[in-house]
Amino acid sequence: MRLLTLGVAISCQILAFASLAVCQEKEAQPERLHITRPFPETSPGRVEMTASSIERSLSSKESESILQLKGNVEVRMITCGPSKSHDNSVVCEEGSMMLHADTVDYNEKTGEISAHGNVHLAPYQKVPTTPVSK
Repeated sequence: MRLLTLGVAISCQILAFASLAVCQEKEAQPERLHITRPFPETSPGRVEMTASSIERSLSSKESESILQLKGNVEVRMITCGPSKSHDNSVVCEEGSMMLHADTVDYNEKTGEISAHGNVHLAPYQKVPTTPVSK
């Protein structure tokens, strides 16, 4: 009888720790959504945004559209300007800062960004490209 009681106690301990190990498994992360929008009006450049979910909300103001981005949001602005050469070309910079936030509201008409939650700016780290050898 004591052996049976000891066996049951050991089994309960093992099962208790086994359930904790299963609970700590990480689930697959959802796919990230990417969206690019040009700057409003005639300003050259664009805004690149990434988030777990993106929804469009039509506000009470006519023809004003708000993009609502949620979940580990990243926003990068790509600014463009005239080239230093005299050929009337436009040169775009890759952006020097990245906005990180829990949620972001982006007004497509005005280009205004409202960030909420854990918000911070960080230098944009461009991934170096590897030269192709011939």
